[in-house]
Amino acid sequence: MKYESDTLKQALAAEYALGTLRGPARRRFERLLSGRADLRDEVRYWERRLAGLRHGFDPVAPRDVVWASIARQIETPKVTPIAAARTPAAAARTPVGLRFWQAWSGLATAASVVLAFALFRQASLPPPAPQIVRVEVPVPQPLPYVALLHPSNVDAQWLVTVSPERKLIRVSGSGDYPLNRKTESLELWVIGDDGKPRSLGILPIGDAVDLPMPRGMRMPKKPTLAVSREPAGGSPTGQPTGPVILATPAQRAS
Repeated sequence: MKYESDTLKQALAAEYALGTLRGPARRRFERLLSGRADLRDEVRYWERRLAGLRHGFDPVAPRDVVWASIARQIETPKVTPIAAARTPAAAARTPVGLRFWQAWSGLATAASVVLAFALFRQASLPPPAPQIVRVEVPVPQPLPYVALLHPSNVDAQWLVTVSPERKLIRVSGSGDYPLNRKTESLELWVIGDDGKPRSLGILPIGDAVDLPMPRGMRMPKKPTLAVSREPAGGSPTGQPTGPVILATPAQRAS
C-alpha cells in the first residue's frame, strides 16, 4: 500500500485516533509511525480535533441485569461453527444483554466511521476567502483663519475665512463702501512673515464670494489681512498701489 497520498494518510490517521483501525492494519500503521514524522503529525492533529468528544458524554453505570447477562455469557461454553450451523434457532436463544451490547458496538463503530468521514471532509475543504472590510475614519480638518474687516467711518464690513487646507477663501460682505465701481476696486492682501503683501483677490461689496487661494501660497504663522484701494480689477503691479484702508490680524477659529 502506498502511504504517500495525503488523502490516505489523513483517513488512516483519523481511524487510528478514533480506534476504528484494528487488526493487522493497525499494527502495520503503528510500525510506520516509528519512522514517519508526517504520519505522527497527522495522528496528533486528529487527536487534538477529537479530544473534545471525551467530555461530551456523561458515564452511565450499567444495570445489574446487564452485568449478570455478561457473566452468563462468559461462563457459557462456546459453540463451534459446525454446531451453530446445525442449530438454526441458536441465534434466537442469544441472551438479550449480549444482543444489546452487540448492537451497541455496531452502532458505535458506524458512528465513529461517519464522524471520521465528516471530519475528514471538513479538513479537506479550502479555507474561506478573507473578507476585507473598509472603514473610513473622518480626519478632522484644522479650523480656518478668521478676520472681521471693518473700515472706520463707514457701514461696510467683511467677514473673511481662510482655509489653507481646503485652498479656499470665503468673503461675506455687508453694508456699502463709497467707491466708484467703474474705476476702482478694493483688493484683499495677506502680509507674510517677511512683511511682503500677497493678493488674495478683489473684495465684493455687500455680497458673498468664494475665492481660490493663489497657487503655491502658504499662510504665515501670524497672518495679517489688509485692504487697499486699487484701480478697477486690482493692482496692475502685484503690490498695493493705492491707500491701505485697514489691516487686521487673522486668528484660527476656536
